[in-house]
Amino acid sequence: MRQLRCLGGDRVELVEVPDPVPGAGEALIRVEASALCGSERSVLVAGSDGLPFANAGHEAAGVVAWAPEGAAVAVGDRVGISGLRGCTSCAACRAGCEVRCPGVRAQVGLHAELAAVGVDTLRPLPAGVPAGQAVLLAGDALGVPVRSLRRAPSAPGERVLVLGLGPVGLSHVLVRVHAGSEVIAVEPSAYRRALAAELGATVLGPDDAVPSAPLVIEATGVPAVITSAFGHCEPGGRVLQSGECGSVELQPSAQVIHREITYLGSWFYASQDYPQMLAMVADGLDVAKLLTHVVAAADAQSAVDAFVGGESGKVVLAWG
Repeated sequence: MRQLRCLGGDRVELVEVPDPVPGAGEALIRVEASALCGSERSVLVAGSDGLPFANAGHEAAGVVAWAPEGAAVAVGDRVGISGLRGCTSCAACRAGCEVRCPGVRAQVGLHAELAAVGVDTLRPLPAGVPAGQAVLLAGDALGVPVRSLRRAPSAPGERVLVLGLGPVGLSHVLVRVHAGSEVIAVEPSAYRRALAAELGATVLGPDDAVPSAPLVIEATGVPAVITSAFGHCEPGGRVLQSGECGSVELQPSAQVIHREITYLGSWFYASQDYPQMLAMVADGLDVAKLLTHVVAAADAQSAVDAFVGGESGKVVLAWG
């Protein structure tokens, strides 16, 4: 099969490797489409040499090529693949909340023609959904903002401030607008501001005055922006951290305690969130609005170039 391999310096190539062999509790999926995610950036920069995987792809959709006896899926079923895999037996997994499983791990290497993945990570797809949209429906693009909506609900008409309009920030805009919130989004890129405006947000540049809001969603992971999120949050409000960040200096008394701010985290999504994801799509949420580039896997380098260049929404590889 063909698989994407990261060479470092944002360079990639397609290589021929043996077909994967499913292990216990796994199914074999013929991948139709896989999506690039910002969390893959470090592997694209450093390369995959010395890593147990050739690429960090963790958003994909395809067709079941083989499934073990008794599985909830059958050969020929079209499915999305969740990028997180729990142990399946702990209390969190039994409750459908794999993100809190003590042994949760990333399921990567999905930029490939075939993938052996946990049966429990497969998500049934609505009939007729195109592959490029399917990977967004069952992956980060919809999962992250829908779980964030569970963690930090916003009422219709309530102001929500989104800081950063990378693909995840754009997805927060899409979901909060669909939920009826007044969404204001801040982003330096004019290209991405235009995308957010098309999704229904009021957009601001870095030099514009930013109003306060009862809910601030931080989607950059940049320490200075995280710090600013607390200043933009109304007293008694909430700051939801969506952008990954290793460390940031905070002043708990001034920024959190004295202003009674609630600081929440939300990570990926769990199987308990998938019914709501499907329901929102059935209710008219158009996840395809996030999709700006669909590129044949043979031209994967051009997909990566669009992704790292910043003038893109969600970028998808079509494996065909």
